[in-house]
Amino acid sequence: MAGLSIRDARKSFGETEVLKGVSIDVADGEFTVIVGPSGCGKSTLLRAVAGLEDLTGGRIAIGDRDVTDLPPSERGIAMVFQSYALYPHLTVQENMAFGLRIAKMDKAEIAREVQRAAEILNIEALLGRKPAALSGGQRQRVAIGRAIVRRPQIFLFDEPLSNLDADLRVRMRYEFAALHRTLGTTTLYVTHDQVEAMTLADRIIVLRDGRIEQAGSPRELYARPANIFVAQFLGTPRMNVLRATMSGPDRATLADGRIVALPSSARALAAGASLSIGIRPEDIAIGEAPDALPFTIAFIERLGGLATVHLHGAAGGETLACQLRDDGSLREGEVVPVRLPPEHLHLFDADGVALGSGGRE
Repeated sequence: MAGLSIRDARKSFGETEVLKGVSIDVADGEFTVIVGPSGCGKSTLLRAVAGLEDLTGGRIAIGDRDVTDLPPSERGIAMVFQSYALYPHLTVQENMAFGLRIAKMDKAEIAREVQRAAEILNIEALLGRKPAALSGGQRQRVAIGRAIVRRPQIFLFDEPLSNLDADLRVRMRYEFAALHRTLGTTTLYVTHDQVEAMTLADRIIVLRDGRIEQAGSPRELYARPANIFVAQFLGTPRMNVLRATMSGPDRATLADGRIVALPSSARALAAGASLSIGIRPEDIAIGEAPDALPFTIAFIERLGGLATVHLHGAAGGETLACQLRDDGSLREGEVVPVRLPPEHLHLFDADGVALGSGGRE
């Protein structure tokens, strides 16, 4: 195994710059997830690490080797694609063995490596089948098995679960996590799905428009987002963000004219300054309190044990989403007291950059 180092990676397609100086370090054995909206450059970056795209500028190192100009076969990587990329005329065993045969490995060694990977992935019973006879999840396991047999220094995954249905994605997330615990191989995983990022990653890198917005552990990014984009990209339902104006050292006036108490980080802003106030849906409290504000329940999404309650404030205000245990007592159209606890507020300046956050550890 080995670590991965990317320095000032730049990539342009004609006049369009897709990667704008991206620098990333992935430690040996770490599971790092690159997440971001479609078109942000994450797949282009992964393909550059794989050697499938040439960088316009910058360097890539795997372990102590500069691989920037090496072909894919010499980089010590194995890549799993969104489309599985299996040969339909070959059996599972033949698909998994294909790369080793091309590398002219001994037949007995090929058989051992295929059997080892099949046991790890619990697909021994599928070795004689062809891809057309497999489910989506089984095809994905075969694609992963084909990567495992190569014993790469680094695994690269390009949105590997996006073609699967919701239930299978959940099960495959568990299998990816278990596989990483078993093999411990350095992994770079690309997805647009923030749930995959939060559940799988040791470290998340949030990419937008070819630049890194923030990097850190899932908990760090969730509790202390660097800006509004990261705050709203991670978390379901996403963070509520309310426009406001500073009206004192520890309070702000919302767009609808109502006053909200703020945490101590607000003292960095002068009276009259514009800011945005963020709060996670699960941090909103419904119930009587001295600083509660009246909100009207516009809509309730009942999800079994949980409910997402959409709240309307005064005229000119913005809607809040609140997530809580559903005991069936709330009704649409009801006016309820709503508290925004200062210790859970995230504050952002006029440019959307975080001032600080109460968050939660």
